[in-house]
Amino acid sequence: MKNKGMLIISLVMLVVLGGVVFFMRDLLFGDVVATYEQAQPEQTEYQDKWLSYEVLGCLGEYCEGKESYGFIPAGHEYYYLIWMADGSVMPLSVSKKADKEYLDELADATWDYIEGTTSSISVEPRTFNGTIKTQETEAFKYYREALSKMGITGIGDAGYHNELLDCTKTKTDYYILFGLITLVPIFGIIVAFTTEGKKSKKQKNQEQTFLPQ
Repeated sequence: MKNKGMLIISLVMLVVLGGVVFFMRDLLFGDVVATYEQAQPEQTEYQDKWLSYEVLGCLGEYCEGKESYGFIPAGHEYYYLIWMADGSVMPLSVSKKADKEYLDELADATWDYIEGTTSSISVEPRTFNGTIKTQETEAFKYYREALSKMGITGIGDAGYHNELLDCTKTKTDYYILFGLITLVPIFGIIVAFTTEGKKSKKQKNQEQTFLPQ
């Protein structure tokens, strides 16, 4: 088979993808296992697992970036300062327009409450699901700058948390990503067998042409 090289490469890619799926099984098939607060003391235990957090207040957006899968651009990421129930601040990122609009509205309502314009935060709380991530250098720099402007310097209660709750992706996003990547080796296998089949058929027809009549 002249296309043996393509076939071998495609099969190796499928095996590698199978390994990736195995190690990312919690993201692909797992449910929410804990809240952000529960995951704080043992972060390594909750890496690449779904967490939830009920957002009660928001102090605004501090950074915006571009989301991508490898080298493929896939939209924007919006980073927000979330005001937690214990008075501390945590970073949270979203990518959907509806999530951004909700957090912007919540930020306005939160500042109205802080400044005494209203007696409570008028926007209803909402639960977000995501994974704990370490912020990229540029995003972390803007996070610290925003905290500094607000005079927030401590870590923990009434201070700040460094770990980002990344809510930019869902299970569906991972399904689509792996589905598209899986198509590449499958297409390679199909092409290898199809090309070989056509060559075999052509060779057989040529042999029949030269048979004595």
